[in-house]
Amino acid sequence: MAVRIGESTIQFTNKPSVIGYGSVVGKNEYEGPLSSEFDAHDLDSYFGEKTFEKAESRMQKIALETALKKCGRNENDIDVIFAGDLLNQCVGSSFGLRSTGISFAGIYGACSTMALGMIMASVFVDSGAARCAAAVTSSHFCSAERQYRYPLEYG
Repeated sequence: MAVRIGESTIQFTNKPSVIGYGSVVGKNEYEGPLSSEFDAHDLDSYFGEKTFEKAESRMQKIALETALKKCGRNENDIDVIFAGDLLNQCVGSSFGLRSTGISFAGIYGACSTMALGMIMASVFVDSGAARCAAAVTSSHFCSAERQYRYPLEYG
C-alpha cells in the first residue's frame, strides 16, 4: 500500500509500472517530425467513421488495442480503465471503450487527463484493487473544437 512521505508525495510499495502503450494520431501529427514515433494513424480526420466524435472513440479503441498487443495482454487482463476526453460526459471514451466490458472510470480533467489516469491506475494497482489497469486519453481537434466553438468551420 502506498505511504505518504511528506505533505504532497506518496511512495508506492509495490512499484506499479507501465507495461504497454499505444499512440494514435491524425494526418497533421503524422506529417510532423515525430511521425515514426506513432503506432497508428489515419489520413482521414474521421477514421472511417461518420462523425468526429465517433472518430475519437475509434482512436481510443485502437490505442488500447495497440497497447495490449505490445505488452502481450488482452482485455480480460485489465480490471479497470481510467479514461477521458474533452467531450460532455466523456462520451468519446465511454463509447469507444464500452465494447471491452472492462470497468470504466471517466476522467474529465482537460490537459491533466493523461496524468490523472496514470496516477489513478497506479494507485489501484499498488493497493491491489486492480491486478492491471489501463489509462486512456484523447483529444480529437475537430470534436473538441466543435464542443466549445460550434460551428467548426470545416466540420
